Amino acid sequence: MSKNKNELSNGPRNKGDELMLLNKLTRLLEILVRQSLETMRGNRSQKEIIVLLDSVGCGASEIASLLGTTSNTVKVTLCTSKNEKRKK
Repeated sequence: MSKNKNELSNGPRNKGDELMLLNKLTRLLEILVRQSLETMRGNRSQKEIIVLLDSVGCGASEIASLLGTTSNTVKVTLCTSKNEKRKK
């Protein structure tokens, strides 16, 4: 089989392989997250998606990058959401 499959099944051979594998996994996860967000956009508002991403530990700049908006928009949305929860 290919070297890449062996790396996944046997683990990385050295630090350079480990870094390459982590970078590859990061790119794959980003693709999956972006695809999931596209699906969610049909069912949820941007506000709901922002609150969800914030709840799993994403920062404002990460969320903004994923949604194609600004970090300021994300921060304002989160602040507004938290204030709405406090009033209830």
